[in-house]
Amino acid sequence: MESASLKPELAIHELVSFDVATLIVESRALAGNPCGDPSRRRNPVLVPKGVRPSSGWPVVLMLSGFTGNGPSAFYKKAFESVTVETLDRCVSIGEAPKAIYVFCDAMTAWGGSQYVDSAALGNYATYVARDLVAAIRTQLPTAKEPSRWCVMGGSSGGYGALHLASLHPEIFGCVVAIAPDSFFEASLLGEIRTALPIYEKLGGLLGVRAEIAAGRFTKRKDWHVVLNAIAMGLCYAADASGEIDWPIDPRTGEVIASSWRRWVEHDSLVFLPKRADAVAKWKACLLDVGTRDQFHLQYGTRQLVDILKKPLGDRLEFSEFDGTHFEIGERRPEAWKWLTTKLI
Repeated sequence: MESASLKPELAIHELVSFDVATLIVESRALAGNPCGDPSRRRNPVLVPKGVRPSSGWPVVLMLSGFTGNGPSAFYKKAFESVTVETLDRCVSIGEAPKAIYVFCDAMTAWGGSQYVDSAALGNYATYVARDLVAAIRTQLPTAKEPSRWCVMGGSSGGYGALHLASLHPEIFGCVVAIAPDSFFEASLLGEIRTALPIYEKLGGLLGVRAEIAAGRFTKRKDWHVVLNAIAMGLCYAADASGEIDWPIDPRTGEVIASSWRRWVEHDSLVFLPKRADAVAKWKACLLDVGTRDQFHLQYGTRQLVDILKKPLGDRLEFSEFDGTHFEIGERRPEAWKWLTTKLI
């Protein structure tokens, strides 16, 4: 059985509206995962100061994008604002809901999990929806109603938000997805074509792992495209041995239809229509994307609007901003502002 504990943290940030703690979860779902990644996870938490509502605090579960992780929201980078300090400021001026914010630790040895259950990486959807959610409810004074629980993320985190909420509408009633992974034909297929020759030249998974261990891999200009292709393959189309079913013929570059179908089953454009009854239970959903997204996710997000507006109607809100994929972090304040009228 999983265990959990809540530990207070040192005051590394001067926050007006929150106390900081860490929710430590020993996850059954991640025990013995194929990558040997830890089953003990440290999830930073912001708990509102002051008297809590009698019905408990709303909850916002924050999901990071690929190669990101929950604890990084507390780190200071040059020329960038700290996520938790920005959030604290937004709450103090009434432009973010006063809620418990949980920053999910779901990192893997390959840079991310997509928050799915994967034979090659581990059961990250189950970890979040069963183990982490149970720990949040046990250790923190939370609201019970799904309408007061939001799952929020950008890029891979946006994908995870759509995936988890459509699997578990009994947990998450509000969804925020900023530039969510979608329309694999446009966003992922080209990445795979670029990465596959490099992947083979490096010696496949073992060769890339050796490059990572030697500290050479991330010094390559092409490291991200290769890592992204590998991680997505392990999430969507691999067995427990890590053997990826690549959808591109390595000689001709042609699509292998049977293999590609295996990948596309995981496209949010494909799984969300199948979960329309679950989506219809959501209280609200916000989709947001940049018009110059480097991974062409504006096209996928526009298609998601067409899919989700059928079960959601005016409970779906969509916005576009004049920007790129690497500016989606700047969209969080707009999303938090939108949430102020939803988590009540």
